[in-house]
Amino acid sequence: MRTLIVASAIALLPGAVGAQPASASKVDWLRMAQLVVDRWQLQPGERAVLFWERTADRGMAAALRTAIRARGGIVAGEIDTADPRDDEAWARTFAKAEVAIWLPGNARFDDRPFEHLVEKNPRVRSIHFHWFLPPDAALHDRIDAMYVDAISVPPEVLRKREAALEKKLRGKKVRITTADGTDLTMEVPKEARFHRNTGDAGAAKVKDAGSVRDREEELPGGVLRTTDLRGASGTLVGYAMFATSGPVLAATFKEGRVTALESRRGADEVVKRWNEATGDKSLPAELVISTNPALDAVLPGGFMPYYGYGAGIVRVAIGDNWESGGTNRGPERVVYAWWA
Repeated sequence: MRTLIVASAIALLPGAVGAQPASASKVDWLRMAQLVVDRWQLQPGERAVLFWERTADRGMAAALRTAIRARGGIVAGEIDTADPRDDEAWARTFAKAEVAIWLPGNARFDDRPFEHLVEKNPRVRSIHFHWFLPPDAALHDRIDAMYVDAISVPPEVLRKREAALEKKLRGKKVRITTADGTDLTMEVPKEARFHRNTGDAGAAKVKDAGSVRDREEELPGGVLRTTDLRGASGTLVGYAMFATSGPVLAATFKEGRVTALESRRGADEVVKRWNEATGDKSLPAELVISTNPALDAVLPGGFMPYYGYGAGIVRVAIGDNWESGGTNRGPERVVYAWWA
């Protein structure tokens, strides 16, 4: 039985790194927007919807409008989350779309409105373009440059890396160990279904989508996902946010489920919420392994770039896995787990 060994950290969602700073930037946003329409493989006449926030935008929204129109596409609608929420109006706007994008913003949603809008429009293919930054402004230029490089990695490079990893995982037992006390094992069955996040959001890739996740691409891309996990057993110790400065949690797994979640440092509220939750909160939901070679795992000060998706990071979600096509149901975003 082949074993994959990685290191670990737990993270609570919504992410707790603070509001998205609307700082100045040196990014060529038009180039980034052109990469987005390339990843969509946008066709003339296709209709795009922007899910964005004017108070947080650093230049991408205007650049994207320009790039869409230059390709012959149509900006069919915009949802500005700085305005009061209006679910019916959002649904009407989104119903017009063939493609959609979620741009960086300060708004935090526990109920995943963007993802549910994707679910309700089965022809849409979408991109999450979040561009997370830490509170330390001194790191922003470095992280901006890293995201530019990571988004520029061609989908075929990521596809090859993820395919090789998928081959190693199928039918194998995964063991996760760290010096802080993590020792967790789980099995990935041979028939496991994987989602490859390569950044390719073209029509051909989403044609046989089996989940909402299959019609969503993260940019930067690079994560391999599966909800098919069996027999989780052992202990997981890690952080309750995607930064190593965060609260520390420990989860105990027995016979494929979490039997206890405890605070090791400042995570009492996380534990309280988990204890009060119902449904499939105790079931492993998803294994996510990051492969993008241009994304660092952890930066000085402990920040994990782009949602903790840096190369070599592994994430496990506990509980609901609706978005990725799993069968677990319960409160969304109770606890997620990051491994670095």
